[in-house]
Amino acid sequence: MDPSKIVKTVLLVTIAVLFLITSVMSVVSASRGISEATKNYVLKVETCEYKPLPPLRADEETSKIPEQECKVDYNRTKGILADSIAMLIISLPIAVFTYKKLFKVYRE
Repeated sequence: MDPSKIVKTVLLVTIAVLFLITSVMSVVSASRGISEATKNYVLKVETCEYKPLPPLRADEETSKIPEQECKVDYNRTKGILADSIAMLIISLPIAVFTYKKLFKVYRE
C-alpha cells in the first residue's frame, strides 16, 4: 500500500473522530441548556429543600417535622446555562471546522 494513502487514511479517521466527539458535545450541551431553561423559565419547576431545625433543648422530648421550602432555583439554572453556552462556544466551531476539513481531505 502506498504510504501517502496510509497517511491520508489516518488523517481522515482522526478528523472524523474529532468531528464525531465535538458534534456530540455540541448536541449534549445545547440540549442540556434548552432543558434547564425550559424547566425553570417556562415551566417554573420548583426545587424543594428542607429547612434545618434548631437542636433540641434538654426539656424537649419530641422533634418537630422539618418544613419544606419550595422555590424556582434560578441561580442553579444560570450556572448550568453558562456551562452549556461555554461548551457550545468551544465545541461548535471545532465541529464545523472538522466537518469542512473532513470533506476536503476526503475529496482529495
